[in-house]
Amino acid sequence: MALATDDEGVSRSEISREFLKATVDQGLGYLQLKTMARNSLQYAFIAGGSLWSDGRKFVAVPQCRQDLAMMKLGSSGCRQYVAGSEKAKLQWKLEEEFRAFEREW
Repeated sequence: MALATDDEGVSRSEISREFLKATVDQGLGYLQLKTMARNSLQYAFIAGGSLWSDGRKFVAVPQCRQDLAMMKLGSSGCRQYVAGSEKAKLQWKLEEEFRAFEREW
């Protein structure tokens, strides 16, 4: 499952409001919201391969497993993979944002 919005001019909603409603109205917690955010990119119509070899368990593609565990694009294989995929770039950025948020909170 993923959260999404329609045109804000039509639905009068934006994504942060949908996440708030998911927590207040449905009682969803952080891990559920994190999965939904990941799913929104996993199943989006974005060019390129996914960062995840298993999109249900969020297991990284082999060339990025170690890099993702360390949260550093250190290996040339992972750098090349992410550079060649718009989807993987966005997924990597999301993981960086999760790490920053989790460090702070």
